[in-house]
Amino acid sequence: MSLAPEVAVLLERLRKHSMTTYQHSCNVGNLACVLAEGLGLHQEEVNIITLGGLLHDIGKTRVRAAILHKAARLSDHEWEIMRRHPEFGVEILSAQEGFEVLEPLVAYHHERWDGKGYYGLQGSDIPLGARIIALADAFDAMTSSRAYQYSKNLLDGINELVDGSGKQFDPRLVQLFFDIMPAILKRNSRRAG
Repeated sequence: MSLAPEVAVLLERLRKHSMTTYQHSCNVGNLACVLAEGLGLHQEEVNIITLGGLLHDIGKTRVRAAILHKAARLSDHEWEIMRRHPEFGVEILSAQEGFEVLEPLVAYHHERWDGKGYYGLQGSDIPLGARIIALADAFDAMTSSRAYQYSKNLLDGINELVDGSGKQFDPRLVQLFFDIMPAILKRNSRRAG
């Protein structure tokens, strides 16, 4: 069964709600795809992880745009709403037939290798696809401008990955990221050109 029509509908919903989040999700999907391919995963697994990357923030469609794009620091209440976006995402996906395989990737994309994420999963207890998406998500967020932060340059983003290896990120995936970075940069330059 192809999920393409349903994915397109969800992505269009995200685009209408927040162009910034939509663009970020496209970037994360692309980067997650490259990382999954770099691990040598079967094409079906690569496809699932790519879709998970594309839809990892679909739950943000349930977060008011005023919170999503707030330039100032979020209040405690607003932060609690924002932290629920993985939960909202799983609720949205669970209403779609055939999306069960994506639910853990969306649910756990804010888990950390050291167990200090949203739900406290750590290390290899975090699904591989969610670990891949977490790295792709963080790198794109670090190197993209947002309402609440200026983007870091590429070197700063790389340094943050190095600092987060074994803490926030699976160290094997950080190493893979550096190994395939030339392919990532080449792919991004083709998209931009």
